[in-house]
Amino acid sequence: MLKLNLTIFFAGGMKKFFSLLIIFSILLSPCAYGASASSTKKAKVSKTYPETMTGRINKIGNRLLERNKIEANVRFKLKKTSKVNAYANLYKDIVVYSALVRLCDNDEELAGIIAHELGHIVNSHVVKINVVNNIANISLNVAREVPIVALPAALLYKLSFRKWSRSEEYEADATAVDLLVGAGYNPLAMVSVLEKINDEAYLDFFSTHPSGEKRTVYVYDYIAHTYPKYIEEGYDTESFAIFMSYYEDILEERKENPEKLISHQKKFSKLEEKRKKKYEKYQKAYYKKQEKLKEKELKQEQKALKSIEKAKQKRLKEEQKALEEKSKQKQKN
Repeated sequence: MLKLNLTIFFAGGMKKFFSLLIIFSILLSPCAYGASASSTKKAKVSKTYPETMTGRINKIGNRLLERNKIEANVRFKLKKTSKVNAYANLYKDIVVYSALVRLCDNDEELAGIIAHELGHIVNSHVVKINVVNNIANISLNVAREVPIVALPAALLYKLSFRKWSRSEEYEADATAVDLLVGAGYNPLAMVSVLEKINDEAYLDFFSTHPSGEKRTVYVYDYIAHTYPKYIEEGYDTESFAIFMSYYEDILEERKENPEKLISHQKKFSKLEEKRKKKYEKYQKAYYKKQEKLKEKELKQEQKALKSIEKAKQKRLKEEQKALEEKSKQKQKN
């Protein structure tokens, strides 16, 4: 009977326990207080990296931010390594590996990589992963004291080190396309560089980025629907030509299935509307800052005008006083 009561107690109490645990984790999360999480290590970047690569990354990154009017306080860094990868972290660092920089044929392809990582930051994907990290760490600490929660804690811990989800990856890709266009880059460069990375040789990239043919097709389809002028121009790289060689077969399949084609068009029409709203949202912080700066400048101008007027009144009083003194002196004489 005692054993049965304990089972009922744990079955009913554990749900409440984990609900409180999640709330507690979110309250302690850096996104609530603006502090850095002990569970998320800051990116270790080599101090001996090539200045030319660092300069390229910062120039491209700042161009993406400035021309798209995004206020994000992002730092762009280079890590010197033979691995092909790039990532964004909770500290708003975008770290690009030197081997990936070398893989890019031009600045436009590199901009596609950086814009994609920027997409994870502006869409708050890194914040979501941090919340999971916090829950996992708290759960693991509790598991040491209460063995019954060891299994869910282990599952949470595994989730905290997952790849980006497919929806997050696609959202970052669509965001990257918008940012490339906004910064004056050809978005087809992203198709070109993704086609290069869709190779078994780049497993380091796959460890943090779900990739493959579907993702590259998704990027091209979004460009074709939203920014068709670039499709007409095309893109002059070998990897883009390889992509187009199998994309033509996909187009033929769609043409043979009218219902599928209509469904495809509806999907990307909805995506286009969604992206417009998101893009405006990214810029809100920038415009708010601009308004604050204008208000500050206006206050400074008003303060300066008051000071000038005050100085003018003081000078007039001094002149008046001098004239009165002169008049009194004449009367005495």
